[in-house]
Amino acid sequence: MRNTTAQPFEWLKLKILSIPSIDNIGDSLLFSSFNSALVKLMNKSIEGTADDEEEGVSPDTAIRSGLELLKVLSFTHPTSFHSAETYESLLQCLRMEDDKVAEAAIQIFRNTGHKIETDLPQIRSTLIPILHQKAKRGTPHQAKQAVHCIHAIFTNKEVQLAQIFEPLSRSLNADVPEQLITPLVSLGHISMLAPDQFASPMKSVVANFIVKDLLMNDRSTGEKNGKLWSPDEEVSPEVLAKVQAIKLLVRWLLGMKNNQSKSANSTLRLLSAMLVSEGDLTEQKRISKSDMSRLRLAAGSAIMKLAQEPCYHEIITPEQFQLCALVINDECYQVRQIFAQKLHKALVKLLLPLEYMAIFALCAKDPVKERRAHARQCLLKNISIRREYIKQNPMATEKLLSLLPEYVVPYMIHLLAHDPDFTRSQDVDQLRDIKECLWFMLEVLMTKNENNSHAFMKKMAENIKLTKDAQSPDESKTNEKLYTVCDVALCVINSKSALCNADSPKDPVLPMKFFTQPEKDFCNDKSYISEETRVLLLTGKPKPAGVLGAVNKPLSATGRKPYVRSTGAETGSNINVNSELNPSTGNRSREQSSEAVETGVSENEENPVRIISVTPVKNIDPVKNKEISSDQTTQSNISGDRGKKRSVAAAGTENIQQKTDEKADESGPPAPSKPRRGRRPKSESQGNATKNDDINKPLGKGRKRAAVSQESPGALEAGNAKAPKLQDVAKKAAPAERQIDLQSGSRPKPDLSNG
Repeated sequence: MRNTTAQPFEWLKLKILSIPSIDNIGDSLLFSSFNSALVKLMNKSIEGTADDEEEGVSPDTAIRSGLELLKVLSFTHPTSFHSAETYESLLQCLRMEDDKVAEAAIQIFRNTGHKIETDLPQIRSTLIPILHQKAKRGTPHQAKQAVHCIHAIFTNKEVQLAQIFEPLSRSLNADVPEQLITPLVSLGHISMLAPDQFASPMKSVVANFIVKDLLMNDRSTGEKNGKLWSPDEEVSPEVLAKVQAIKLLVRWLLGMKNNQSKSANSTLRLLSAMLVSEGDLTEQKRISKSDMSRLRLAAGSAIMKLAQEPCYHEIITPEQFQLCALVINDECYQVRQIFAQKLHKALVKLLLPLEYMAIFALCAKDPVKERRAHARQCLLKNISIRREYIKQNPMATEKLLSLLPEYVVPYMIHLLAHDPDFTRSQDVDQLRDIKECLWFMLEVLMTKNENNSHAFMKKMAENIKLTKDAQSPDESKTNEKLYTVCDVALCVINSKSALCNADSPKDPVLPMKFFTQPEKDFCNDKSYISEETRVLLLTGKPKPAGVLGAVNKPLSATGRKPYVRSTGAETGSNINVNSELNPSTGNRSREQSSEAVETGVSENEENPVRIISVTPVKNIDPVKNKEISSDQTTQSNISGDRGKKRSVAAAGTENIQQKTDEKADESGPPAPSKPRRGRRPKSESQGNATKNDDINKPLGKGRKRAAVSQESPGALEAGNAKAPKLQDVAKKAAPAERQIDLQSGSRPKPDLSNG
């Protein structure tokens, strides 16, 4: 019996092996003969005379598989396709209803058809009207390939492209968005490929239609289902058209490669406004949450794409760069995921400036372990590629500024100093977040001490303290935050490396776009973090007090942490907080703690839902056990995503904002009444339990991922499961679950703040 589940490429392999005497053909004719034989097999499948069904595949699958193989060969051996028989078969594929087949056929024509115009006029006359039709009414992918095909293989491409551009630009109608997508794709690629001819006429299209008529109007009302992401097929045609309109703006500018008309400045302001408004540019609240996510992703990706062109990178302001960077901390999982993939793809090709690698430092706050792991792998790959490139290509110092991985440090420090969640330079919890982000990047950079790189990075942080923030040089609070981040960076570098005290081989050059020139005779030897804060950041516990100082000290000692939920495996693992001091074990313990907290991560719909399993602790006094249960319930409802609003993750739906089940969220804080731009605030239950006056402050972006840094020292000893006393943490709890204040004996008032 034949195997009816044979894979398409297994079928192709059998067909290739059945081609007679293929091994005896000369190298120069090998691929021509192979292509001819494969095309004959495809023709039989198209005509319905092949025995595909007996081979275990359908005719459509056989044709598509054959074309995919031919498309791969068209990149490497284009001359082997130059025959009337091959092109006639491809023309038949263009007429088929299968969109993927037609798209692959156009790609093959684009790669191999350079001599069609002179050698095969009959093929040319048949091909041109088909390409015009695909550019005007085909799928978006077909339209893109058709425009590029015309531009690649015809000498009179200006005439051909004009015959497509003019009718499409006149027929644009925002009231019928489903008919806009393909024309916008074609117009964008035409203006990019032939800017001298179409840049000027495109400017009026952009001003009068793209911006005023399409992007600045909401004609339809989005579905209010609360989802942060929807599959492609569920996205409204109007939003798909707006996404293509944003891409058109970018392609138009990339074609011009200059900012003489100041069009790039206007476009960057528009994209920034899109990010500031969270995707709702009109702010009429008619657009759905999932559509807003699509538009935020499109705007952030557009800024990143423009930054790949030097003339546009120069005019992107630090504020616009920061807005772009914050997309990697978007509240929607898919936005973070796709944006990180695009960022990595451009960085590994050395297309983006070095400062964009600093964006990955913000991934330390991503609540999903897989996203943090992906970001770390991206950093490892990017740093490795840049170091290898420098070794193979000796270059001047000016070039090193844009390639040497260590030069990402000043960009990272400046980016973190302007983090919207870093509001108070002396707040320990916010400084802990800053430290996590710094170490996320520095850990990879400090794996090796090449050319005294540790001392070089330390010197950069010290030099930044001698400058001012070029973004706001006269604001003392802004400069204080910058110097504070520098001190945290110096604290981390000094604790992780004994080699950083060596003399720096070179005096680092700081980017003038972000830092002012050092003033003469200016010395900034002030420490912006206290010694106690320094110890707390490095060890997770406060600096030990003297015996006399401990007398009459209240129970809520500084640095004391609420008991953190843990699995049974975590309790027995006895993770040492101080292991973070060792560079070789720091990341390992952090990953172990992250893994323990994120027990039961699963992808439900599009977003992971965390199911926390808690092992009861024996021999605990009923009052303490009650407090632990209440604290676990509160923390299990903390949303880790870093976005505009805190959405409660119910079982089965993390990306759906809905009313919380009373039993599941009985002690969780209420949703904020007014969303904060950029990222959702942390819940107050994650704060430092000892700061009773700061309990209700927003604690920044994302869930704290390192459980060991949230608990008191010795809380997880293997042989002693006794839980530490909880502090007077304000919680909104049911009357039956209100905990007793161990210090005053009174019941604390429920916290009704928004966090």
